Amino acid sequence: MITDVLYRDYRGDGHLVLVMPQRVVSDNERGLLTWRPIGTPWRFRRTVDGRDRREIPFHQRHTVEWELAPMVWSGLHVLHLFRPGRAHSVWWMFNADLTLNRWYVNLEAPPSRWDDGLLAGVDTFDHALDIVVMPDRQWRWKDENEYLERVGHPAYWSAEQAAAIRAEGEAVVADVEAGRFPFDGTWCDFRPDPAWPVPEMPEHGWERPQAR
Repeated sequence: MITDVLYRDYRGDGHLVLVMPQRVVSDNERGLLTWRPIGTPWRFRRTVDGRDRREIPFHQRHTVEWELAPMVWSGLHVLHLFRPGRAHSVWWMFNADLTLNRWYVNLEAPPSRWDDGLLAGVDTFDHALDIVVMPDRQWRWKDENEYLERVGHPAYWSAEQAAAIRAEGEAVVADVEAGRFPFDGTWCDFRPDPAWPVPEMPEHGWERPQAR
C-alpha cells in the first residue's frame, strides 16, 4: 500500500489552489482514510504579496497575481476520509491531546484518484459550502455566502449544480442527526503510530495535470 498521498484541490477552471501531503491510514470500501498532523508542510493559493483570498472581494480576484505559497498546517490534527462516489469528504479534527474537537464536512466533487508510480494523490473541486459538526452532533452550515456568490460563475457552478451541492449537504446532515457512519463514533478514538514521520511535501510532481 502507498504510504502518502497528495490531497489537491482545484477550481472549476482547472486552477490548482491547494496541495497537501497526507499519510494513508487505510484504503477500503469505506474510502481512503488519511492522517494530516499539525506541522505538515503544504501549499496554498495566496496572492504574491501574501494575502489570503478572503481579503479580496470575489469580483476582484481575477485582477490579482496568485501563487501556491508554502505553508505549515497548524491548529488541529486531521483524520481525513475521502468517500468513493460521494461529493464530500469528512474530517475528524483532533485537539493536540487527540480528543475530538469537531467533524468538518467538506462538500466537494467526488474524489479522483491517481498514481504515477512515484507519487499518488486525490484530486477534487471544493464546493465552498461546508458543515461543522460538534462532538454532540450539533451542526451548522459554514461559508454559505461563498457558495452562493459563485452560483452562475463559469469557473464554479450553475443554479442546478448549486442545488445538487446543497442536496449532498442535506443528505450528510440526515446522517449526522441519525448518528449514522461516519458520525457514529467511528475513529473518534484514533491514535496515530508515534513512529509515523510528518508527511513530506515533494519538491516536484505535485503540479502534475489534474486527474478527472
